[in-house]
Amino acid sequence: MAFSLVPRERQFFTLFRDDAANLMQGLRTLLQLLQSPGDFEASARALRDLEHRGDEITHHIIGELNRTFITPFDRDDIYALAATLDDILDLAEETADTIVIDRVETIRPEAREMGEILIQIGEELVAAIDHLDTRQDMREHWIRLHELENRGDALTRQAIGALFQEGCDAITLIKWKDIFALLEKTVDRTEDVANILESVAIKNA
Repeated sequence: MAFSLVPRERQFFTLFRDDAANLMQGLRTLLQLLQSPGDFEASARALRDLEHRGDEITHHIIGELNRTFITPFDRDDIYALAATLDDILDLAEETADTIVIDRVETIRPEAREMGEILIQIGEELVAAIDHLDTRQDMREHWIRLHELENRGDALTRQAIGALFQEGCDAITLIKWKDIFALLEKTVDRTEDVANILESVAIKNA
């Protein structure tokens, strides 16, 4: 039977790093879709594969949680962090699928900007989770995550306002309101990760 030389409680940090790296790849793929001239289906399929990979990592984390008596930090925080990272990738995939299903032909510039904000968020998440084992030097990352989430909220309001100002037809308006809502939910969920990481750092200071 295969076994790991890494103590079971230490494996959580490796799994969360893998999860963050997979999420980062998913956000890059979403940005690639948002920057594409119109061929969205390939990126959507790639994002779907990454979402499945994220599910596998999440299930592995939950399995380890169920088998491990001593955990490196609070069990509820481990579960919440795994679930929330999974939610972010789920929402990114849903955004891509919605663009394909709704047969969107041209990506609006505000959506591309939201994608760029999500890349910055992903980079902060990867850096913060890389310090999860020591809980050192994390504060700057969750502060930055909150700042980026606020930028995302402001951009969403601006984007929806522009739709009405431009006098878009009803179908276009509905499509893009849905897409912007999904992008905003994706950004908002990252703030939940920031809150969990802050909780972990404070509890284990």
